[in-house]
Amino acid sequence: MNKPTLQQLSYFVALADEGHFGRAADACGISQPGLSSQIKELEDRMGAALVERLPKGILLTPEGVDVVTRARRVLRDVDEMTQAAHVTSNELHGPLVVGAIPTVAPYVLGDFVPAVLGAHGEATLRFEELPTRELLTALRAGSIDVALCALPVNQTDLVSYPLLHDPFLLAVSSTSELARGAGPLPLSVLARLNVLLLDEGHCLRDQALDICGTTHAKVTDLRATSLSTLVQMVAAGVGATLLPVTAASVEARAGNGIVVRQFTKPPFRTLAMAWRASSPRDQIYRSISLDFGNRLRRFQSLDNTLRT
Repeated sequence: MNKPTLQQLSYFVALADEGHFGRAADACGISQPGLSSQIKELEDRMGAALVERLPKGILLTPEGVDVVTRARRVLRDVDEMTQAAHVTSNELHGPLVVGAIPTVAPYVLGDFVPAVLGAHGEATLRFEELPTRELLTALRAGSIDVALCALPVNQTDLVSYPLLHDPFLLAVSSTSELARGAGPLPLSVLARLNVLLLDEGHCLRDQALDICGTTHAKVTDLRATSLSTLVQMVAAGVGATLLPVTAASVEARAGNGIVVRQFTKPPFRTLAMAWRASSPRDQIYRSISLDFGNRLRRFQSLDNTLRT
């Protein structure tokens, strides 16, 4: 059997990602006729039609879906094999693609970047924001190298390194009666508030729902796609929300129209850095995680956090 080349597999993965011959050709840096020829040759070698050619794009055939899944795995393994051959020290060289959930990325990347570049000056960083499920899928597929997320990460092929317990605060409008109080509040206060949550797909929504479930809190139908939008809804007096401490210095800054209160027994999420267990950079990632976690300790003091 005439086996496909790695280049053909990479072209096919790009075509599957882009869904269009022209865009895939641009992404691969070749001409569209050249890409089309390579995909046709791949189909001949596989003995099956892999794509259905449409007027404005393509669809993968069932055989194509199977091949692209296997191709991603092959290309990931080749990348890791190449990395392993070049890992001769504890120094990180070249690109590091970092994925992060949207409720983490805007608030901790200022600590993550120096944790990497301080020890690995030859590294180049690229960031992607993805919801948890998509993030872990991308990590397993090899399209990102490490993930910044919240535990649990219940996948045996991934390593997760806990970084920080991130307590939740109660965020209310600055015009709210609760905004004029002082001292920590019991979780039971949620039962008399309209609690605003993020939209489906955010793990922070699931964590908040668990907390609300234990207190019989009323969850409003209004949802937001980002913490910033959620905070603006709170500032407008629509309801209250649960805000992670790591987001407080940004979202609860002076003049933003909200006030945060602590809980007597604060619930929390645990932030983590995750990577594939098969990665030859395991020790490097562990070292980065340790430094990154140490930098995140600044969030352990709420007073210091809100002054940042």
